[in-house]
Amino acid sequence: MNKTAGTPDVWLVPLAFPSHARCFLQFGKLLASHKLTVTFFSTKGDDRTLGLQSTFKSWKIEGLDIRLRYVEIEEPDVADRPDELELWAWVVRQQEERMESILKQESGLSQAKPTCVISDLWVPGVHESALKYKIPAWIFSAFSLGYTGTAVFLSQLRAKGILKLPSSPLDTVSQEEFISLPGLPLMRVCEVDGVSAFSSNFVQQVAKRNGPSLKKSEVIIFSTFEELEKRGFRECKMLVQEKKESRKVYTVGPLFPLTSEDATSTADNPERHPCLKFLDGQADSSVLFVAFGSMWQLPPEQMQEIAFGLEASQQSFLCAFHPAKTARYPTGNIFDIISPDCVSRTEERGLFVQGWVPQLHILGHPAVRGFLSHCGHNSLLESLSMGVPLLTWPLLGDQSMNARFAVDEIQAGLEIEKDQRGQGLVDRKEVEKKVRALFHSEEGKTARKNALRMREMASRSVAEDGSSYNNIQALVARIRGLAAEK
Repeated sequence: MNKTAGTPDVWLVPLAFPSHARCFLQFGKLLASHKLTVTFFSTKGDDRTLGLQSTFKSWKIEGLDIRLRYVEIEEPDVADRPDELELWAWVVRQQEERMESILKQESGLSQAKPTCVISDLWVPGVHESALKYKIPAWIFSAFSLGYTGTAVFLSQLRAKGILKLPSSPLDTVSQEEFISLPGLPLMRVCEVDGVSAFSSNFVQQVAKRNGPSLKKSEVIIFSTFEELEKRGFRECKMLVQEKKESRKVYTVGPLFPLTSEDATSTADNPERHPCLKFLDGQADSSVLFVAFGSMWQLPPEQMQEIAFGLEASQQSFLCAFHPAKTARYPTGNIFDIISPDCVSRTEERGLFVQGWVPQLHILGHPAVRGFLSHCGHNSLLESLSMGVPLLTWPLLGDQSMNARFAVDEIQAGLEIEKDQRGQGLVDRKEVEKKVRALFHSEEGKTARKNALRMREMASRSVAEDGSSYNNIQALVARIRGLAAEK
């Protein structure tokens, strides 16, 4: 497919992690549906994980002009393979270096030069490089408004020498003291993203650059919708604009379809996912969905406690796990971890699944009433946009802040109570207690009511003349304006 002369070409550069890439993919498809050319930069690792080749082929058949380009990331030697945080730092550093080279080479070629570059908040070097080579550059945040506003807020306090956080989220002061952050409810210091607030490694050095980078961008785009985070929108906008009205903040979410239906959704379709077939046999609003994202793994002993807690709750459930291989459980098979008796006793009302599941379609199924989640931003947004209240079980990063928002700010979730230090297991009694509360208590009914209210707001935001709908129109017009100036 050849690019039409004068058609805007938008370069999208997500952080090379699947959750960020998925969000950018949804955004890219939306831009392409407005007759823009979109060039999507990915690593081959994300291509393998997300099946990008087949996705882009299907979009081409639909008539969408979205091109896939690779950013080469060298894999570290097995012997020197870093831990997850170090791997994150490794990826960021290489992405920024490779994109710097591409932008330098193509900025002087009129046919190759993009109309604008929209890069991930977590690769600030890409934004800096585009500006360096006189290419319009905007930032896309795959996080909440509250979390992103906090990045600016913390960077400002650090620059002024005001901020003196404890050295670790495990510090006693972190556990006991509270902090007020823009657009978020009051929370313990330990609940602030530990990577950006406490760590002294390269990842924190990237985090420190995020705030200043945001304030250099004339446009900042969020995958959320304004009505979900009214206070967060107002305060984040105030922080990044600094009275500069030309600097715009756009919310464009939800970017995913607000329906559970897909090409294999009919009940008699043999390709329909087994999870959806299981849900078809359950009563409406009777099932708890349990999932912790595709990137993070719980200890096998914790999986056992969750399984026994689900059994004791007497509630129907669909539970998806991604177990790690350990010396005690070398196969990495959940059915070597979860008691066969537990599986047998719950087989009529429960389903344990290993690996990937169609989360969005599960959350949109009428049988699902609640979601026990790690509260990653994408999962939180999907759950609330489908009207499903949460049981919050954050693991790391922005998830504790998202969980506190869901429980205390919009009251659309209940909290699984854990040791604030993250040590020890959450026992089966706590799991049972909170599952019962979500489905049968007044607090649970309130969470359900508020989640359904969020679903209505999400639908209105993407409908004609809604906030996200209007923002997309404004963004597309702005991109076309840039193309006309070239």
